[in-house]
Amino acid sequence: MTNTTVDSPLWPIDHPDPDISVVIPTIPSNSHDAVVESLREQTADAYEVIVVDDATLDICEARNEGIRAARGELVALTDDDCLPPRDWLSKILAAFDRDPELVCLEGAVFGGRTYDGERRYVGCNLAFDRDTALSVGGFRSTFAGWRDDTEFGWRMERDADGHCAYHDEVRMHHPDPPRATLDETLEARLKQEYPDRYETVLVPDTLTGRVNDWLWRKGVWNLVDTVRYGLPNAIRSNR
Repeated sequence: MTNTTVDSPLWPIDHPDPDISVVIPTIPSNSHDAVVESLREQTADAYEVIVVDDATLDICEARNEGIRAARGELVALTDDDCLPPRDWLSKILAAFDRDPELVCLEGAVFGGRTYDGERRYVGCNLAFDRDTALSVGGFRSTFAGWRDDTEFGWRMERDADGHCAYHDEVRMHHPDPPRATLDETLEARLKQEYPDRYETVLVPDTLTGRVNDWLWRKGVWNLVDTVRYGLPNAIRSNR
């Protein structure tokens, strides 16, 4: 059943003066209980959790609503199907404390989805300065559902005062395969808008990488993961 009421944003974990705000976009048909319960066990002290639960919003609009509602100077993003380690927020805060010029931080992802590269800005493990994110326009609905997080990170690289970084010790557990599927139109648009970054970051520079990329784009890895996980919409994360 579709929920026609707007019940977001919600504050399942509140704090009067948070150092960091966690924003989780979701929709009424998905449960966010597990990720919220994981967040209750964080070793950080001053943080809030904001769930944007509104089926009328796309993922970019939901993230932007959460960012605007956030009271912390820093915002951390994750998804409703993730399980953050207990030290997730503490390590994010430590990274920003060590580096006053840092405005956007991406971390590693492990589990059903893996990510240990750089500059793709995977949205389930991403943190940034709130005011800086708003100053560059937040997340663009043009890319909603495909590479919207990557496009946001590349805009932070290009337009923000400060720099972006990848820290492997900032880790997120993503138990299930990602729910996104390749959108060739948006992929082409990203390449057109950011030709240099696209070539540097997303185009493999080895023969093995190019073969894997071709297989992914042709749906072969999608078929493999469908069999492996028993999920009709599984797609290997080549993002």
